[in-house]
Amino acid sequence: MYNFQLSEERRQFQEMTKRFAEKEIKPLNDKFEDDWATHKYMPEVLQKAAKLGFMGLPIDPKYGGVGADGMTIMVVLEEIAAVNGGAACVIGDTWFAQTPITIAANEEQRERFLRPLASKDEVNLGCICMTEPASGADIEDDRMRLRTVKTILKEDGDHYILNGQKSWPSNAGIASHYVVVATIDPKLEDKGSAVVVVEKDTPGLSFGKIERKMGMAEDQNREVIFEDVRIPKSNLLGKIGDGHQILQRTVAYNRLGAGMISVGMARGAFEYALQYCKDRVVGGKPLIKHSLISAMFADMATKIDAARLLVFRASWSLKVRDPNRARYSNMAKVFATNMAMEITSNCVQVMGSYGYSKEYPVEKYMRDAKIVQIYLGPNELVQQLIGGSL
Repeated sequence: MYNFQLSEERRQFQEMTKRFAEKEIKPLNDKFEDDWATHKYMPEVLQKAAKLGFMGLPIDPKYGGVGADGMTIMVVLEEIAAVNGGAACVIGDTWFAQTPITIAANEEQRERFLRPLASKDEVNLGCICMTEPASGADIEDDRMRLRTVKTILKEDGDHYILNGQKSWPSNAGIASHYVVVATIDPKLEDKGSAVVVVEKDTPGLSFGKIERKMGMAEDQNREVIFEDVRIPKSNLLGKIGDGHQILQRTVAYNRLGAGMISVGMARGAFEYALQYCKDRVVGGKPLIKHSLISAMFADMATKIDAARLLVFRASWSLKVRDPNRARYSNMAKVFATNMAMEITSNCVQVMGSYGYSKEYPVEKYMRDAKIVQIYLGPNELVQQLIGGSL
């Protein structure tokens, strides 16, 4: 039986996150947009986030984290994204990179990798490296069995040598830990697959240019290049042949996060546009009193709630290991991201020229919303996976 009522503890996290986002992130929103090439303001925000325990929120207290469950993490994501979707991605993608370690690492690896990621004293970001220039979303498609992966891992005594290139990972160039999907031979498909951790400053690790994007300026994307990167065998998560399964479990645990970031962005745009329509007088009465506008807001409010409930169901299903958990996560991702694109566009529309102006926040919500339909598997791919599961 589903029960999505927030516990007292979750409400406390919700209020703490809301205060943090309003105080520490919102005043910098305009500066982030102009700061896409240097990201000089984000470290200040992340340092404060670390002190509150956000960076290690999903990590077991045994390794210095908070040990929050999936529902709490979703609540936190929504509140950050309601103020700034890009900031939510920076923090959320660190959690994304932590997931394979939590799933597959042995005790020694968890102590070595998770403890610094959970630190409250310094900011250590995670970066998960999946997508490759030539194959794009193929790596996220369960049916492809990682046979298009070109990032190659070769054995060399007590070490592995890693060569390859990854495109579009978040936190690239500023992360402390790079979790990399690779293979010993693409022809072996999932049997040759592997996930390894590469620590920052490892010789042979380098980065391409910072991507200038339509939205989400806060989230730094760069190519990650591995040229004869030598890593100890103790940095392999699980064993050779486990990579595909680790990746699919990781994606299932994180696609709903994309859904909740979308819920937050849609809600942020909705709340701003709603207040605007209450204040704006057209035809002798507030815009919200016009039946067409009122109906639009009714539809938007319903879809935001529906998307949030799909995310909560997915989170619950992962916790109890429901047989349909991957499908529920995929459904939440597709519905919520499409909803966010629709609603943020509608918010721009009802505000007219003001909605299109950079002096008001709704146009940023709309630009930010677009990428979430694409990352963690473009929605067209994820819809195929949903259909296949039926």
